[in-house]
Amino acid sequence: MTEHTADTVDMTWALNELARERGIVNVLLFTSDGLLLAASDGLSREDAERACAAFSGMKALNQDLSGFCGLDEGDGDGRLTWRHIVSDMKDHTVLVFAAGRRTGVGVSVRGDSMSQEVAVAITATMKMIRGLRPVLEARERPAPAGTS
Repeated sequence: MTEHTADTVDMTWALNELARERGIVNVLLFTSDGLLLAASDGLSREDAERACAAFSGMKALNQDLSGFCGLDEGDGDGRLTWRHIVSDMKDHTVLVFAAGRRTGVGVSVRGDSMSQEVAVAITATMKMIRGLRPVLEARERPAPAGTS
């Protein structure tokens, strides 16, 4: 049986549906190591790939805050479980969500983090992720030849 995951199925249709919500500018699906899996229509591949790399870095930085949050090696794996990030700018907000194993969803929204548009975008994104979570996962990629 074929495993349907975000790296084997084109999820652009789901991102385009989400992008129809009021205030949403662009949506993309990325792997935790920064590869673009899908993007809403209207976002150039270059901008999407650059955003994926940035989102991957944001995710990694957040996971490295365990010590700052008072966790140590005795607390499970000593790492925080990443759920979402809100980056609030003057006229736009960028939302980054954990979507499934090894994936995340980035959403740009017109408006600051306290706007109604951002509230709608958060709700709509979480609903999409809950509904599609198994398909939003990505398979683990094999290590390149010659590495250990």
